[in-house]
This record gives sequence, C-alpha cells and structure tokens, in this order.
Amino acid sequence: MALMRLLTKVDEEGKIKIPKNVARETGLKPGATVEVKVTGTAQGQFITIHTRKKGHLR
Repeated sequence: MALMRLLTKVDEEGKIKIPKNVARETGLKPGATVEVKVTGTAQGQFITIHTRKKGHLR
C-alpha cells in the first residue's frame, strides 16, 4: 500500500472526515471499528488510526 497523506479540518462537533480515496484504500466502511492512538510529547503529538475487527482492541 502506498503512503497517503492528507489535510482535513475538525468540524464544530470535533469530528474529522476521512476522504473516500483513503477509506477505499484502507477498506473502511460505515460502522467500522477503529482504534485511535495519540503518541508523542506536548511538543509534537500524532494521531494514528487502525482498523479493527469489532471488539478486538489491543
């Protein structure tokens, strides 16, 4: 899979939209379970999103 990078905005409800091409490439579908990780320090934090089978979070 190719590295993908995108910019998106957080809406008023704190939600972000994942573009269709990224969802298609990663197999994300409505209702999918994802794991969101925040890593880094106060100087630089990163958010990583992993797809998961329902109920299978590490």
